[in-house]
Amino acid sequence: PSRRTRGFSTGGIAPARPTTMSVARGLTDALGSPRWTGGASPRGVSRRERRNVGSARARCGATTTTALFGGVLAKAKKPAAPPKPPAGTETDAVAFKAASAVLAVPSLGTFVDTESALGAFNVSHSDPRAFETISDVQHFSNVVGTDCFALIALCALYVLSDAAENQRLDSATYQRLALALVLYSSANALGVAAAFVAGAFGDGALPSPSPAAVAGVVAALAPAGAVSARAIAVYGGGFGEAFERVKKDWAVVTDLGSATDRGGYLERYLKLSFWASMIVGGSFAFSPLSPLAIVNEYTPSSQFIQRAFGLGTVFMLAPAQFALLDAAQRGRLGGGTFKKLNLSIALAIAGIDFMTVYTFAAAQALNPDADALKEASGGIYNYVGALAVSFSILAVYLYQGLFAKKDA
Repeated sequence: PSRRTRGFSTGGIAPARPTTMSVARGLTDALGSPRWTGGASPRGVSRRERRNVGSARARCGATTTTALFGGVLAKAKKPAAPPKPPAGTETDAVAFKAASAVLAVPSLGTFVDTESALGAFNVSHSDPRAFETISDVQHFSNVVGTDCFALIALCALYVLSDAAENQRLDSATYQRLALALVLYSSANALGVAAAFVAGAFGDGALPSPSPAAVAGVVAALAPAGAVSARAIAVYGGGFGEAFERVKKDWAVVTDLGSATDRGGYLERYLKLSFWASMIVGGSFAFSPLSPLAIVNEYTPSSQFIQRAFGLGTVFMLAPAQFALLDAAQRGRLGGGTFKKLNLSIALAIAGIDFMTVYTFAAAQALNPDADALKEASGGIYNYVGALAVSFSILAVYLYQGLFAKKDA
């Protein structure tokens, strides 16, 4: 057929081109493509249109998948745990500070005026600048040495108040210090009460603590013990949990042959320091005979002020040393809490050493005869050995308190 008749069939049938256009318009109406309106002749869907349709389908599929799996995950996800209550409040911090102030007044005052404290216990005493008897020297030595452990207790109360302000009283470190304060306070309160009862129901002629001495010791230590006990009960899971921790700590400190990579030799040193405190302190606290004394007396008051030195060693110094041991294992000795503890221990040891040297010189100046020293224990070799060990320990704690750094 010619070009004029190519679009028509024979027999007078309508031309094919208009039919094609009507079909195209129907497709246009179905698909909604703007390119097929206005009578234009389509050549099929363009590539751009096919890409647009494909993108729309992909977006629809992604949205459906996201909605499906998002719903599944939302159903599978557990509800969030309620926020942990704060481990300390401002009220707790104030309570620890108040307990520290109550303990500080008589403790620091005793360093200045030992004669008043000794007088309350009804033991002989004289001006420390001019001792009159060997017994006076021994009584002074016992009271001042015992009082030095209060410096560690005051430091523990300070760091506990800081922990309360920062809501960290549930930490194992602060729970250990709180338990130490409970034991230290309770042991001394029970000790002075026992000495008072022994004097009241025993030989009335023997020196025993006066009611004022008993009240003073209990009043000074009771707030520290009470706020520490509350911290254990509220933030530490109670005393059952506290003593479970003691069992675990005991397993650590009895393992003398091993050390962590971070702790190294310092960890071993702190373990040995802990055991030195427990052995020496125990020999003072739980034996009527002091391992190092100019005079051993067996009156209620003399026994208490002698044993109180051991109680401070066992229940305040040794637990603080273990807290430092744990920090050494974790590379945390450079933290503020542990620097303060190191410095408080160094200060307490320095006070004991100064007292030891001073009273030894004072005793020598009195030129005692053999009868005056018949109840002495330890001897010159124990004295020199104790000082040598003590000075070396002092140097370590002082260095760690000033220069220790946290591990990276």
